[in-house]
Amino acid sequence: MKALLRSQRLWEVVQKGYEELGEEEELTVAQLATLEKMQAKDSSALYFLYNAVDELDFEKIGSAANSKEAWETLEVAHRGSSRVRQIRLQTLRGEFENLKMEDREPITEFVSRVQKVTNQLMRSGEPVPENRIVEKILRSLNKDFDYVVCATYLSPF
Repeated sequence: MKALLRSQRLWEVVQKGYEELGEEEELTVAQLATLEKMQAKDSSALYFLYNAVDELDFEKIGSAANSKEAWETLEVAHRGSSRVRQIRLQTLRGEFENLKMEDREPITEFVSRVQKVTNQLMRSGEPVPENRIVEKILRSLNKDFDYVVCATYLSPF
């Protein structure tokens, strides 16, 4: 969602919000133009958010006054409390460590499973260095790939 909002040049208004500058009668022409531009951006961002969520999430953000408020509501709803986040991270770390390639599993499916867990970790705020992912894959391949693992470790790269 962030990528979509950034591509439309709306992320800043979602992230920072905008300030109502006061009564429209007291504003200069430049201030009024800026305010109208920010309101239009905010409305566009809110429109994208409304269209990106399911009914349950729409109920949570439908009464939001602006896109920043809607985004923060969604963040709280999907991230949960810090304790819930910590438990989720621990679960994902364990899942990552326990990944093993099944006997008849194609390597593409195994790599996809590793990528899925890695992406979940990253979305949860846990950076996973690329070398750790590669090492995990190499350590977890089944015996059919022993020659690949040996060749990889012996290569000069």
